[in-house]
Amino acid sequence: MVKKMRSMVLIFSLCSILFGFVGSLHASESLEDGILWLTKNAVREKFGTPNYLYCEEEPFRRYRIVTPDEEEGLKKTFLYDVPLHDLYYLKRNNTNIELRIYYGVDRSNGGETYRVSEYYVNFTDGPVPLGKISELIPECKPIHQSSKVFQEHMFNFDNYRIIFVTDKVSSLTNHFGTIFVDPDKDIKDWSLAYDVILIEGESENVSSNSMVKEIIVSVDGEYRIGKTKHVFKTRRIDNPLQ
Repeated sequence: MVKKMRSMVLIFSLCSILFGFVGSLHASESLEDGILWLTKNAVREKFGTPNYLYCEEEPFRRYRIVTPDEEEGLKKTFLYDVPLHDLYYLKRNNTNIELRIYYGVDRSNGGETYRVSEYYVNFTDGPVPLGKISELIPECKPIHQSSKVFQEHMFNFDNYRIIFVTDKVSSLTNHFGTIFVDPDKDIKDWSLAYDVILIEGESENVSSNSMVKEIIVSVDGEYRIGKTKHVFKTRRIDNPLQ
């Protein structure tokens, strides 16, 4: 009986260590791009104080953009806690960009931690060639190694979205996708992904010279993309950067 109790205690201790390790692993890592999954404090350390804060209150659909100095006053106008997202205006390699960082709530460690759930990059000086974006935005370098690339037709704007899906699936990317993108437990292939939005009128024959107006970075996977392929007429294409 004593041996059995000791075995149970040992198993419980090992499980506690394992779960604690997994929790701390999720708490400390970022994805390959270096921004996704960062905490809000880590983002501020990386980029400094944002130029503006952006928020959206549901279900009332109130949108506000304020300066950081107005943060406390803004919070008092809402009926409940509303995530405040960061809006930066930066210069990368002599190119002006707008960086919008969105946060989601991670409750995996028992508390509430705001982490980067996705971010948007807009080229405010005008569109840039697809082949140049990783030079301007180092966080986009993984797109060159993406073996899974999908093209979708965005009917509302008559342009194309190119989705670059990377190969590195991990417990963190799967956890990220489940809490921030789609809770469908059948999705097991979440990985870092880039939605590259081409300008209106750009040809469906994508090349390194195709002009890009916006990039959205989050996680995605072939299974999730397949769920909406009938809507966007999704088709797989060769990586135009290889």
